[in-house]
Amino acid sequence: MDKFIHRLVLILLFSITTLNINSANKLSDQATISVLTCSEGEELYSAFGHSAIRVCDKPKNIDYVFNYGTFNFNTPNFYLKFANGKLNYMISYGYFKRFLPEYFRENRSVNEQILNLNANEKQRIFDALVTNYKPENRFYKYDFFYDNCATRIYKIISENIDGEIVIDDNTKEQSSFRMYLHHYLENSPWIETGLNILLGLPTDKNTTHVQSAFLPDFLMQLLDQVKVKDGNEIKKLVISNTLLLERDENSIKQASLITPSIAFWLLLCIVISMMLINKAQLNKVLRVFDRTLFMVVGFIGLLLLYLWLITDHQVTRYNLNILWSFPTFLIIGIKLAHSKFIKLVMTLNLFLLVIFIVGWYIIPQSFPPATLPLAIILGIRVVFNLKSDFYHPKLAFFKES
Repeated sequence: MDKFIHRLVLILLFSITTLNINSANKLSDQATISVLTCSEGEELYSAFGHSAIRVCDKPKNIDYVFNYGTFNFNTPNFYLKFANGKLNYMISYGYFKRFLPEYFRENRSVNEQILNLNANEKQRIFDALVTNYKPENRFYKYDFFYDNCATRIYKIISENIDGEIVIDDNTKEQSSFRMYLHHYLENSPWIETGLNILLGLPTDKNTTHVQSAFLPDFLMQLLDQVKVKDGNEIKKLVISNTLLLERDENSIKQASLITPSIAFWLLLCIVISMMLINKAQLNKVLRVFDRTLFMVVGFIGLLLLYLWLITDHQVTRYNLNILWSFPTFLIIGIKLAHSKFIKLVMTLNLFLLVIFIVGWYIIPQSFPPATLPLAIILGIRVVFNLKSDFYHPKLAFFKES
């Protein structure tokens, strides 16, 4: 809680600090513009790191850090707008001397890349940042992959330098957005599984070099590789790369020993064992288990449909995890009465589960490994309840009330 309050205070300071900044400020010849890359933190909101841009001009007493990743907690209906993808993010800025201590406290490294710019380019970038900060320009609709704290920095640099940016895409391995996210979440398998369930087919699109820069670390790598061609002259964009803060790797959280995949394969073994033992008491436990499982999975399906069809989030659309979590599972879990309608719903869900299991390696979306044993559990229990209902009325799960 203390961390959260401290973070909130810092965000407010960046948002409301009134500095003597305007587009009429003329930078001196000693001014530098650099990109700051902050490593990932322990909290989910900081799991992918952060990028900021620094303008330093000591003769003019300027040393500002501009951030595109801030938002206002006082926004009306904050959480609803955040969930619906309608929350406006904004650019904020503050003193560099306030920036480093925060990341030191959170044990996060900070790297600085000073850009190889002439005086006109520096001035244009600084003026563009000031213009962005004007009230009418300050806010923007955040997009996790295409419009965030890292992509905005690349855009403002590329639009305000002379010459043509040259990037060798042949040096880049084919990786999707989802594969890039895995790099940051491999030590948090439960969070990674949950996130990968929520993210749809667009997440599996292969990225270009520039698109990979949606993550701060990869923006840093991209800037190191970028060259600028201006006439006959070709120069590197980054002239120096300095580690300002180094994190203590010994305090980094270790990966969980029990992953979702292991947990659900174990659960599958337990369910099959209980079915084979076929004791009356165990069958009662399985009935409660079925009802709970079907309702939870049904709620997950409703959430996926909501994120797909209702919200503005592009990354949650066309989510084929709906095959194993179709919302009609909720009907099965709630409605216990024996009816042809329930049989029809169960048959539909079983059909979708078979498509999911058989098409695991064919479907173009990458699924969390844990969803395979989960789908098998669902399929087994649906078949059992259908069979019990058809052939063993005394054992039927769905009985007349």
